[in-house]
Amino acid sequence: MRSFFETPLSAYSRVISGRLARAMTSHPPPLCDPAILPTYADAQAALARIEERLRLSPVRGPWKARMALAERQALAAIDAYELPDEAVTIDARGRVVTGTYDLTHWKYAIGRSITLDALMADPAALLAWLGTDREPLEEHVPGRREVWELVPAIDAWSKACQALPPSPPLVHAGRIALLWRQLAPLARGDAIASLLIGDRWGPGRWKGSHGGLTALGLKLAGGRWKIAQGAELDHLWLGAILAGANAHLELELRLRGYAQRAAGHIRDRRRPGRLKELILFAMARPAVTSSQVAKHLDLTSAGAIKLLSTAEAEGLLIEWTGQASFRSYIVPVGGAAPSPLGRRVSAADPFEPTFWDELGDNAFLSEPR
Repeated sequence: MRSFFETPLSAYSRVISGRLARAMTSHPPPLCDPAILPTYADAQAALARIEERLRLSPVRGPWKARMALAERQALAAIDAYELPDEAVTIDARGRVVTGTYDLTHWKYAIGRSITLDALMADPAALLAWLGTDREPLEEHVPGRREVWELVPAIDAWSKACQALPPSPPLVHAGRIALLWRQLAPLARGDAIASLLIGDRWGPGRWKGSHGGLTALGLKLAGGRWKIAQGAELDHLWLGAILAGANAHLELELRLRGYAQRAAGHIRDRRRPGRLKELILFAMARPAVTSSQVAKHLDLTSAGAIKLLSTAEAEGLLIEWTGQASFRSYIVPVGGAAPSPLGRRVSAADPFEPTFWDELGDNAFLSEPR
């Protein structure tokens, strides 16, 4: 029974200390299983190829936007929330923006940067990165913890991470994510928070992940990762990074192939008009409407409808709603299917200046990491 003089903070510290003791006295993972080294090398090489293609690919602008969208939807799916394409907006800079009805936990951290030192040693900065200060402050929310409860819980997680044996960054990321799920410092949405933290520690060191690259691979692999530990978790985590990276690389190949076909169609037209700008705009989005095209290209509604009809007649866009009005168009590029873990994505062609590099909208804007 709790003593009369025991404060709520000291009682909570005892709970956290108990969880920390159980986590640290459980079987620690080995230093590194030699069997994972080939997968580790493939995953790291795939991340490096993504970074290279983000600098040199002629479709890097649209590709970056679609990568962010795929990762955002993967995180929402793992959080048991469906994020349809209609609920997502791609702004003029290619950033994914969702509405107020996006119920994904800790969505403010997706695509945002935080230093590795702050991630591991500054609970206040970590909470601000997750966006706990942006949530409404209702008085009675089931499971909600106050700040004075969150800080010691995150400190306990940080101490448990320091007790882990040394391991390469991509492997260590999965292990600190597991500790986060075991200790559950936030008491809600800890699965998503663990993926965001693990992704930042691992794939986030390269300029290719928007916070959900690992989640994209885990979504494709199933739910075994939620209960896996030790060497099994290392294998699943590295496999998810490789699968997510390969999914992005496959998407770039498909977009580049489509762009090459579209460039030939546009060159063959005597008067292409704004067709080139329309295609580049559509490649960055899951679907476009006449109102979006009119606003982006500064056209009248009739002009946007005519331009979309021309692109559809040329086979560059597909009208997929089947409606007489409020039509929506998509580019004929399939979804990004990941390659098998043992297969490398084919080497890219030399990225020389192309038909699409003439537009400034395709320039890659690096973000601080």
